[in-house]
Amino acid sequence: MSQSIFSSLRRPLSSSFRSSITTPSSPLVRTQIPLIRNASTTPASGPRQFISSTLFVAGGVLLIAYYYDSRSLLHEHVVMPLIRLGFDAEESHKLAVRLLSLDKWARPRDLGVDDTSLQTELFGQRISNPVGVAAGFDKDADAIDGLFDLGFGYVEVGSVTPEPQPGNPKPRFFRLEEDSAAINRYGFNSLGHGHTLAKLRARLVKFSQEHPSYFPNPLPLNPLPPSNLPRSLRPGQLLAVNLGKNKSSAADSNEDYIKGVKLLGPYADLVVINVSSPNTPGLRALQGREILENLLKDVVKERDQLQNDQNLPKIAVKVASDLTEDELADVAYAVRSSGVEGVIVSNTTIRRKELELQSSRQDEIGGLSGKPLFPYALDSIKTLRPLLPPSIPIIGCGGVTSGEDALKMAGAGASLIQLYTSFGYRGVGTPRLIKDEITSSLKSSKSSWSHEIGKDWKSTGLEMGWDENRLKQESKNLQNEFSNLNNLLKTINDKEDLNSLISQAELALGRGKDSSESSAKTGSEEVGGPRDNLAGADPSASASSSQPQITGQTGGDVAEGLIESGGVGAQQIQEAATTTTQAQEGEQGRLIEGVSAATPDSGVGAPSIQEALLSTPVAIDLTPRVIVDRPVAPEPTMVDEREKNEWAQSVRDGQRRLV
Repeated sequence: MSQSIFSSLRRPLSSSFRSSITTPSSPLVRTQIPLIRNASTTPASGPRQFISSTLFVAGGVLLIAYYYDSRSLLHEHVVMPLIRLGFDAEESHKLAVRLLSLDKWARPRDLGVDDTSLQTELFGQRISNPVGVAAGFDKDADAIDGLFDLGFGYVEVGSVTPEPQPGNPKPRFFRLEEDSAAINRYGFNSLGHGHTLAKLRARLVKFSQEHPSYFPNPLPLNPLPPSNLPRSLRPGQLLAVNLGKNKSSAADSNEDYIKGVKLLGPYADLVVINVSSPNTPGLRALQGREILENLLKDVVKERDQLQNDQNLPKIAVKVASDLTEDELADVAYAVRSSGVEGVIVSNTTIRRKELELQSSRQDEIGGLSGKPLFPYALDSIKTLRPLLPPSIPIIGCGGVTSGEDALKMAGAGASLIQLYTSFGYRGVGTPRLIKDEITSSLKSSKSSWSHEIGKDWKSTGLEMGWDENRLKQESKNLQNEFSNLNNLLKTINDKEDLNSLISQAELALGRGKDSSESSAKTGSEEVGGPRDNLAGADPSASASSSQPQITGQTGGDVAEGLIESGGVGAQQIQEAATTTTQAQEGEQGRLIEGVSAATPDSGVGAPSIQEALLSTPVAIDLTPRVIVDRPVAPEPTMVDEREKNEWAQSVRDGQRRLV
């Protein structure tokens, strides 16, 4: 029976029935109309429409919630890859700043809650978490509140230069994705102090409108932040302004930094002096000991003169990780002696080969940031921390990509950490993700961020490795080394002066080069000339003279005195000089002048004054003696007294010349 029914259904319709359906006048047409209407118009389609509408709305709400929640995977794994695919590095950077500068309803934010274990203190102010954003991201203070809403406990804007400048030519920002790094040579592109000041004041005016009880009425033209709030205008969060220097400014001038402190200091919790950017010629030279000390003292002096009641901004200096241990010690000395309250370590690096980079962009000129920088920044913190008292905090920056990296910097002595390159790769959820990683580690170890600061130094028994006695001893050792070096230099100078005097004395005595040349010329001159010619005459030249000459000043005086006396012949003079010389060689060995008493024909050169000074002193008989070998004349029976007196007087004059 069932088969007959199904088989009848498979039969084709009769021609009369088909014609009745297609005829307009047929009543079957009206009955068949509902059969061909759309299903959505029937009451049975209502539930399906409700379900589809609900799913659409729920999907939109979920998408919006994903957008507003900064830690959602949408930002890190969808938005950021698309941005990197469609824009170059600098355009992506500008897009991110523009997004975070939108109104609050249009930008993502951190919807999480900071754990109490993340709370810490910096410069006497409580901070809800130790994760900050480094300078270089928001250069012109356009996205301050957007960054705070992402959950950063510390926001640093800048670097800001006094006058607007465009920076270096493009391209100037490069991704090194294979190395999770970036290279920039922006060159302090800045809209200047005026733009940043306007942004800070506009932000303050808006806050005064939302919180009129904090401000006087009417509002002053140049209002200052309330004294009972941080300059960030957000409890538990701090705002810093990083100051740079115009390329056109004199290298030895501190005016650019002083202007920044004066104009922008009242609106910041911390003013950072940037002397470590590699993209401004000559800037890193300011990290030298004396130059940096003078700069920081000028900045602190200007800060102390601000008319801002008791809430003066703190001063910190930002240095590079490329400094040696001695250079970091110079930085520490400048910080301690100038009154600066903090140090940021570190800026970008100019290292390349030792980083073992993989990207083809690694040889681009500029400062490198990102993951490869982390070990160098960490080593710099470890080197600098024991050189500063615990009251001077260090902010760690450079290559932090995870909560583990942040805790390593804390253990080395960093009170806060800053992000830059990892923020550009992971997106707006980076601060929340790193805070969650830190919180997880702290809970597993039942610790807190404050207890982790300086943990690596606790085994030494010293707070942060700071040993004031060691520092005093090192200072004493340095003073001793300086004193010894000063004495050594003094000895060297004295020796050089002595050698100079010796050279001059030898030249005056006829032993210098010039005197030797002149003596060769005077050796052929006529005997009986000036006494200087007799004293410095060449012995070989005197052999052919009509009268013999005696070598040395003393011998010359003896000869001249005897000749003037008129009582002795030339042969007797030569014999007397020879006998005198032999006697002095046998008894004393040296003449009073320290000159060898060798005869002119002996061929032995006289020792120099230097040798005489270095030799052992020998007692010398200073009594002048003249030995004349001559026959004794018989006494005259009658002598003219006048003639005798004249002869005696002449002999006495000649003897007196011996001295």
